[in-house]
Formats: sequence, C-alpha cells, structure tokens
Amino acid sequence: MRTVFISHAFSGEVERNAQRVLAIARTCAMQGVLPLAPQSYLPQFIDEGTERELALRLCLGLVALCDEVRVYGELSAGMRLEIAEARCLGIPVVDGETGEAMPAKREPPRRANAGAAVER
Repeated sequence: MRTVFISHAFSGEVERNAQRVLAIARTCAMQGVLPLAPQSYLPQFIDEGTERELALRLCLGLVALCDEVRVYGELSAGMRLEIAEARCLGIPVVDGETGEAMPAKREPPRRANAGAAVER
C-alpha cells in the first residue's frame, strides 16, 4: 500500500481546512492509499500557536515516511517546507487535484533548523 502525505494549509480557516483535509484523506483511503494527514490529529496534542516548530518537525518526519506528497490548495509556509523536504529526500511531489508533478520552482529553499530534529 502506498503512503501519501497530504500537504494542505491548516491555520487561517482552521475548521474549514480541517474538514477539507478529512475529506481528502477519506478519498485517498477509498483509492487504496494510506493517507498521512497530520492536520487531522496533531492538533489533538500539539498547540500550533505555541509549538509551531514542534508541529513542523513532526510533519517533516511524516513526509520522510511517505511514497508521495500530494499538495492541495494555496501554498502556506509550512507546505513549502514539506515540499522542500520531500524534494531533498527524492519523494515525488504532485498536485493533489490534477495528479501532475509539481514544478520545483514553486517552493523556497528549506530552512536549516526546521528539520534538524527529524530522524531518518
């Protein structure tokens, strides 16, 4: 079973984004892939407002476990880090809506300290 990381914005419209991520995860599961959607469970034990760096490190650790990263919606700063991490690890990054490979030009270089505590 392929493991897919769902890269989607969380902050901003939290309730709307959370519902969207759950719908995407369900669709992925019904397609026979294992969706990793940290937006659906990290908020249960991580306060992104005060523990943002921890949340990002955990997300980057999950990216490392995936076969593919699917990107949905407008890119947030956290999503850009997830994409950069996937690219560093050689993990394909695709547009979640179209299934097409995303061009590498859309994300900034990875911050040096964002994934420092991520073990691979």
